[in-house]
Amino acid sequence: MKHGNKYYLQLSRKIFTEEYSHLSNNAKWLFVVLNELEQEFCGDKTEDYFYRSNEELAKDCNFGLSTLKKAKSELLKTDLVQSWQGHFVDDCGKKSEKHFTYYRIKS
Repeated sequence: MKHGNKYYLQLSRKIFTEEYSHLSNNAKWLFVVLNELEQEFCGDKTEDYFYRSNEELAKDCNFGLSTLKKAKSELLKTDLVQSWQGHFVDDCGKKSEKHFTYYRIKS
């Protein structure tokens, strides 16, 4: 686990401040899930980012795709999370058809 504890989730209290009170409950839940995924997938690695497809992330949050996209759009307008698009590249340099979104928790 990234923070050395597999039983507890470390979460920034920023999400509970007045500055982020405008965020919907879905956007806040997405932030919580992204924090959990970061701790799960970054682990002891040197990378501080991870990737998920929209379908995987929607399942992780128990959201439909449209709900996920709306919450993600809302959350990405803040300074809490950074994201960018990417593809896997095989040994021959060919990009995968399916793209993934990479995430980094900034807080």
